[in-house]
Amino acid sequence: MNITIKILSPQNVNDFKKIRLSALLQAPEMFGSTYTTEVTHQDIYFKNCLLNSIAFAAYHDKDIIGIAVLVRESAIRIAHKAHLASVFIEPKFQQKGIAHILLNTVIKHARAQRIEQILLTVVEDNMIAINLYKKLGFQIYGTEINALKDQDKYTNEILMKLFLTKNL
Repeated sequence: MNITIKILSPQNVNDFKKIRLSALLQAPEMFGSTYTTEVTHQDIYFKNCLLNSIAFAAYHDKDIIGIAVLVRESAIRIAHKAHLASVFIEPKFQQKGIAHILLNTVIKHARAQRIEQILLTVVEDNMIAINLYKKLGFQIYGTEINALKDQDKYTNEILMKLFLTKNL
């Protein structure tokens, strides 16, 4: 399978918008936003997302099939941390090792940027993702009760962290 990973720039806004909306449509329970909210946004919204984060995209041939977004903290005392978000692989490409390749690229980039910790949240019933994160070295450090709310239904999120340095 021909998979390539690249960092998206604002010029890739159409690809970013496509995968973001696909993720919200196909896995709505995994995200804090909704398809109906974001489908109405203009391209400038998606460009700003790309300007304020590092979006890693997985491509199969020329088609975007996956995304992972890394956002580094900017305040001086927490700039050693970054947040991993919006991880998604198109369903027909799941369970093929693509997320592992994508996330290893994110981790390698974070190390090169001297980021010391990557934090993430994942809904508690997404065991496939939790197990993948554990395989990559992420540790669970807590649970946020009622983290997401959809009408009257709440979902808890698992808090996970990967230490990229040996100074623990």
